Amino acid sequence: MSDRIDWNDLRDRRMAEPGAAEAYDATRIAFDLGQEVRHLREQNGWSQSQLAGSAGMTQSAVARFEAGGTVPTLPVLERLARALNRRLDVRFTPDADAA
Repeated sequence: MSDRIDWNDLRDRRMAEPGAAEAYDATRIAFDLGQEVRHLREQNGWSQSQLAGSAGMTQSAVARFEAGGTVPTLPVLERLARALNRRLDVRFTPDADAA
């Protein structure tokens, strides 16, 4: 059974594949955005259906978004921001790791 690999080895192999780091970053961003929208929705005491109605979306689209299952477009983010009484602020900030 020495042919078995552990999770860390498998992860390292997958992350070394072309495009893997970019896909991982996109997934992380989608997850973080979804969590923030969920937090704001819950702060307002809204259901996913209520947010969806206010943003002109379906409840299932809001659920997928909150779960990090989709990478949103800027128009979708703008609609969600307006529905949540927020202003969408997209900006570039210095990378602490690059310093």
